[in-house]
Amino acid sequence: APWRRRTRAATTPTVWSELSPPSRRRSRAGYRPVAADAASSPPRDASKGMALLPHLACVAAASGALAAYRFLLIWMGSISEYTDYTAAQLGVAVAYGLAIAAWFGVEVGMFLSPRLGYGGVPSSEDAGLKGIKVASESGGEDASVLTTENESSRDSISPPEPVIFGIRSSGLAALRAAAEFSAIMGYVYLCDRTTLFAKGPKTVSPTMFWGLCAAVLTVGLCTLRLAGKKGEVVTAPLQRDQTEEWKGWMQLQFIFYHYFAEGEIYNAIRLYIAAYVWMTGFGNFSYYYIRKDFTLPRFMQMMWRLNFFVAFVCVTMNNEYMLYYIAAMHTFFTWGVFFTCWIGHQYNDNNAVCLLKIAAATGVTVLLYDVPGVFHAVFKPTAGLLGFHDPLHPEFTDSLHEWFFRSGLDHFVWIFGMLCAYSFPWYDRQLLAIEDMPSGKRALAKAAVIGGALAVGGWYVHTYFLRPKREYNKVHPYTSWIPIAVFLVLRNATASLRARYMHLFTWCGKVTLETYILQFHIWMKSTGINGSPKFLMVWLPSFWLNMAVVSAVYFVLSYRVFKITVVLRDVAVPKDNRGIFVNSVIMAVATAAFYAVGVALKG
Repeated sequence: APWRRRTRAATTPTVWSELSPPSRRRSRAGYRPVAADAASSPPRDASKGMALLPHLACVAAASGALAAYRFLLIWMGSISEYTDYTAAQLGVAVAYGLAIAAWFGVEVGMFLSPRLGYGGVPSSEDAGLKGIKVASESGGEDASVLTTENESSRDSISPPEPVIFGIRSSGLAALRAAAEFSAIMGYVYLCDRTTLFAKGPKTVSPTMFWGLCAAVLTVGLCTLRLAGKKGEVVTAPLQRDQTEEWKGWMQLQFIFYHYFAEGEIYNAIRLYIAAYVWMTGFGNFSYYYIRKDFTLPRFMQMMWRLNFFVAFVCVTMNNEYMLYYIAAMHTFFTWGVFFTCWIGHQYNDNNAVCLLKIAAATGVTVLLYDVPGVFHAVFKPTAGLLGFHDPLHPEFTDSLHEWFFRSGLDHFVWIFGMLCAYSFPWYDRQLLAIEDMPSGKRALAKAAVIGGALAVGGWYVHTYFLRPKREYNKVHPYTSWIPIAVFLVLRNATASLRARYMHLFTWCGKVTLETYILQFHIWMKSTGINGSPKFLMVWLPSFWLNMAVVSAVYFVLSYRVFKITVVLRDVAVPKDNRGIFVNSVIMAVATAAFYAVGVALKG
């Protein structure tokens, strides 16, 4: 500031060295250090007492929460359908309780800190700014310089940040997320593993199924929006809102298919799952090809997104990973895209090399899935993770049968997704070329594109899609790319279609993983351990009212799990390799410790 420069010029330069801490500063002639706000500062013993009270309140609140949690577990055990818990279940139950207790205790401590007069410690940006009053016995100009500088610094200092047992208020969001997640997992167990909520048979009614789909589509059309920011119209094909919309409406029909046991649309559901896997290839290849980001943090964040929730559900419910095969498939094919792009990534801008790598990935896929014996030889060491024992189909004695069947149905379509991502610039140029044509020629070109796509789609439906379930499964891995390509062409045929999306479906598309997993346990009820959702969750006698209420809770919790996953990901997976290594070690040690606790409790 100008006044500071003028004053500084009139003083001796050594005056500014006087701003060192009082303990290290010798009094110059006419100067002496005075403690800041000495008159208003509480005695040292009183400060210690005020600092201790929030910590005591934290311990008391956490102890009360643990006691309440213990009684809750006893009650849940009394109505549980299973009493033989695994060591992992017992260990994770302890972890949930500690998370809830830690959050509640710290929350109470943080709430009481300012009210008890304990301000905590300065925030990190203010840690070096401490007010130092310097008085001048002679009332010289130098004293006014130091006093003015001190007052300016004190004015810029923000209120101290409360700290409870080393946890700052800025870290409270992660504790809240962990506690909320623990509560949600308890609710999941309560719904599907206890007798608290009744279960009822599914209502098989094509009329109700298609009527509900039509109603949801009508609502979706009412949420039609323009893509892009305000004042900006985006007409690029396959922009993010469009792909999320695609995922959203497919997911809704997918869960309705389960809710109404609408087996007649099985072939369509197979295509929806293929489209999800196509997006895995398309989205990941686009990211690696454009961003060239092969760093560990980005990859680990993706793995966290795909597997954090499903891992805790598996442990809590004592289910095997392959029950939620969608997560396993996306994880596996994400690895496939990563290695395809990462190997020789310095040559990814070379068209020949890039196509050669995609061709090599195709060859490896053919070898893995279409050469007898190779698949089981490769995946036999992973049977402990990818094996599945279906209680509804005990005739399948091969534990890898489910993994081979599910991943094999879509073992080529992720490669088609990579090809589409690689060809995207060309596709975008063709669409722009059509838009630049004179109006008459443009209309003819669009009519030809749409007509050609419809013809190919009609041929596919007649030749493959209408086959019976088992016959269709045989051709699905090699033909599913055809209807996906047809949809891409039709959905992006005009600028008006590309510029608009249905927000309802886009919102649903963001939580497809969560809605897929939670449908098993809080929207419907499964047959038990490793069981499929064969029953409906019954809260109310009216079918539609019951479905509306249960669905509201189901979608809200799906969204909350999605948000919690992101919050905890940012804490658990930092953006540096060293931080990831340290956190990985901590999580591994914690996992081993809680499992050991579970073993002790079970024994």
